[in-house]
Amino acid sequence: MPRGQPHGVPFRKFGGPHKRMKLLRILVNGLIKHERLETTFAKAAEAQKYMDRLIEIAKRGRSEAYAKDMVDYWADDENKTKLYNVLVPRYSKQKQNFTRLAILSQDWIGPRTGFHQQRMAVIELKGNLLPPLPVAEKNPHTLQNVLISAAKADWERERLNRTSNETEV
Repeated sequence: MPRGQPHGVPFRKFGGPHKRMKLLRILVNGLIKHERLETTFAKAAEAQKYMDRLIEIAKRGRSEAYAKDMVDYWADDENKTKLYNVLVPRYSKQKQNFTRLAILSQDWIGPRTGFHQQRMAVIELKGNLLPPLPVAEKNPHTLQNVLISAAKADWERERLNRTSNETEV
């Protein structure tokens, strides 16, 4: 469950159930068409779930009734052809996680003023032809990264000792 989500509330509101579903359909169709969208983090996180599930369902094929109904509901006519002809073959061997969600820092979006400052995010389909998003630096203070850097330092020390011993002989 995303941070800040109140307990007992299954979904974000986005202005009521009908507006929420309409907004999510627009986001899913835009993601199929453009393969990358910039929106608020809350909308992107919610649309990511539906996009991943739609691709999973579309992989079942056009002939299955449930898959046909779901794709008819979520995708427009032009996006259905792209979904079946481009995206399903692209993800045929992949089981899950067809989308990537990247939170934009304040440096990317510029200063935001006003009372409601929302985190912005980019949601994209993996394997698209667009240039890759910049990846945030890894935290150097996690246990795994500390152990790796210590092992690298030990290895470098041993290598320097070996080279100095070889030069002395």
